[in-house]
Amino acid sequence: PLAWDVPGSWAALEVPRAGPRKALYKVPRAASDKEDVEVQVLSFGLGNQGDVEANFQEWFAQFDGDVGAKARRESFEVRGMRVETVEVAGTYTIALGPKAGARKRASVEMVKDGYRLLGAAVRTPDRGNWFFRMIGPDETVQSARSAFRGLLESVR
Repeated sequence: PLAWDVPGSWAALEVPRAGPRKALYKVPRAASDKEDVEVQVLSFGLGNQGDVEANFQEWFAQFDGDVGAKARRESFEVRGMRVETVEVAGTYTIALGPKAGARKRASVEMVKDGYRLLGAAVRTPDRGNWFFRMIGPDETVQSARSAFRGLLESVR
């Protein structure tokens, strides 16, 4: 498996032993935000579910409008692994039920204004692509940006 350094202020939360979710962290909220931020770490192995662009597009689709077209993107290398990052902000929609219909939207959704996503894919040569996704209220995500980057730079 992949390893990384977790920022000291982040709290590790329990994750199921099976499935793609490998880690989950709670990031303390900024003073003016009403909710904490979560960071998920996902790995789908070597299969096609780990397609980087497909996962990024799925994340973008959870925001209103065409945020993917305006996404801030960056890439860098860490210990021979390519890291690709994306950042978008806006109105985030959380599906509270199964997705159906032509638009593949849930019949019940929770809408969150002023949300931001920092996402990353770490392309490993022999362990598939690993995905890191921080999402939550804008101020908290922005205040945790350098910690998120530090986590990515520590991947080994």
